Amino acid sequence: FKYILLIMKIGVASTSFVLALHIHGVDAFNAHTSGARGNSELFSSGGNGGDTPIFSRREWISAITVAGSIAPVIMLGSQAAKAAPPLTAEVADNFSARAERALRLKPRKVLRPKMNLDFAVLLMRSSYNAVDELDIVPMDHFQRDFFLIRQAEYQPYADSLGPGTMTQGDLADPNYFDFISFAQYATISREIVNPPAVFEEQQPVEVEDGEPQQFVKVVVRRDPFLTNNVLSQKHSELVGNSILDKLNEKFGDTASSIPKIEPGSRPDAAKVLEAIKQVTNLFLVSGFALEGSAAILKEGQSEKDAAGTQFCISLTSPATLWSGQALKSKKPSVANDFMLKTIRALLSRAGYTVVDSSVNYVNNQEISSFSII
Repeated sequence: FKYILLIMKIGVASTSFVLALHIHGVDAFNAHTSGARGNSELFSSGGNGGDTPIFSRREWISAITVAGSIAPVIMLGSQAAKAAPPLTAEVADNFSARAERALRLKPRKVLRPKMNLDFAVLLMRSSYNAVDELDIVPMDHFQRDFFLIRQAEYQPYADSLGPGTMTQGDLADPNYFDFISFAQYATISREIVNPPAVFEEQQPVEVEDGEPQQFVKVVVRRDPFLTNNVLSQKHSELVGNSILDKLNEKFGDTASSIPKIEPGSRPDAAKVLEAIKQVTNLFLVSGFALEGSAAILKEGQSEKDAAGTQFCISLTSPATLWSGQALKSKKPSVANDFMLKTIRALLSRAGYTVVDSSVNYVNNQEISSFSII
């Protein structure tokens, strides 16, 4: 193999850097992590009303690396030309980016509930962890690009909403979550297209408290079965499974649990609809949308299971109302359709495959429709 060493470095003003890492009044220094690559704790177990940070210790370390040191990346020579080039502040806010921003749908001022912070963190964290698990980009590289995109996009978005309508850094604020989810998925969509199969990443080494952090360069090789053409699908699967697992963990022993479906059992349409409705209810309980419903649009012809049945889920004023539409206009490789991702995971475990899926927006409603086979 012929490797091309791309040295990428960006300096970030310290005040902006600290602000970017300060989520809901919680400093990233207090994040929980096991120390393993991409294996950070998603939640506190009981919902702490605002004390759960979005950034893990590893992410903070990566961001420190971005702010003040070199982030080397090694790419396979055959893929280097296809992968997204290093993002810079100039590119993130160049004429093309501003023109796209000007034509983009402006965020609407609609009544939306405050999100459960744990749930908001879950959606962001599961999306981040999926990128890490797929090994498509050095995570210090990802953090840098994520920072530059949200830095370029934040003020135009805030200005469109108007003063006093959003609390910066508060993931429980649906207006802020809408923005940060857009920035995250715009970054993921950029990185997931023809990424390198081999790269070098700086990873932290465990040190004693009070000791200066040290890093080690690690060559990361993606699983050869994770070819570029399946990455978007795999990312959606990982995110959906992560959300579903957490919902089952938190609500599995309560009256709000998702109805049990035996793996691969392919239950009838009524049983499937019952499970879909409860997932929708749990999203509503978590403050993801103001209202929601699920229904069968068309009955399947199978006499033995629900194959061919078409379903529809409607969410009123979801937390991704603007970002979902803004991302859709970019024709992204991956979208922040968290409800559909979770339902796919649910039905996959039940033995079904979701086909002919779509997410559309009408006024302040997000409407997801799909069939199963």
